[in-house]
Amino acid sequence: MNNHPLASILLAILFGSTPAHAANGKVTISAPAKGAVVAANAKLKLSYEADTGYDGDHLHLNVDGKRTDVIRQLKGTIEVDGLAPGKHQLCLLVNTKGHVPTGPESCVDVTAK
Repeated sequence: MNNHPLASILLAILFGSTPAHAANGKVTISAPAKGAVVAANAKLKLSYEADTGYDGDHLHLNVDGKRTDVIRQLKGTIEVDGLAPGKHQLCLLVNTKGHVPTGPESCVDVTAK
């Protein structure tokens, strides 16, 4: 069998994979910071950026494990309804058109006082 290194390189370029974060997606929450103390019962601004990857279509906002919003914009700031006093977890998850999570997510824990 004849091995041609150039052919292998060309095949890798043509059919190779894209970077993992592009294929699988990525979500980053830039505000509030992890562990932040926020005002209880006041609207909270959550800043984020997302790459839904190959299978993703949109984001779900989960507060304390419950979906509270569906987000189609991949970068921006959204308002979260006021949180009762105590500890809370805010998560953004990439989902398919059928609302099935694809894996990438970002969460922040905050305390409302």
